[in-house]
Amino acid sequence: MGSTKVSDEMMQLVLANVAPCTLPADAYGADPMRWAATRVPVWAWVTWPHRAAERVAGWATGWNDRVVAVAWETDRGERNTVVWRSAVTRRDPAMG
Repeated sequence: MGSTKVSDEMMQLVLANVAPCTLPADAYGADPMRWAATRVPVWAWVTWPHRAAERVAGWATGWNDRVVAVAWETDRGERNTVVWRSAVTRRDPAMG
């Protein structure tokens, strides 16, 4: 049998690039999004199609009464998604 090293490396690359789940625009409701002039530090629960939900230290970039647009840094650059407002809490940046 041949080596699976290339296949394993490719699988890890593909999985690292899977986008997080994001809410559809219909979930936003009637209240318009308010976009932040300065990003607000938050903890946010982000869901993925291929693994368990993950709590990330990020920034709220916009919100309304139902949803929050969240951005966070990864080793591959900045990621972002839209999550339910209940999945986000403010974060003290000095605490992590």
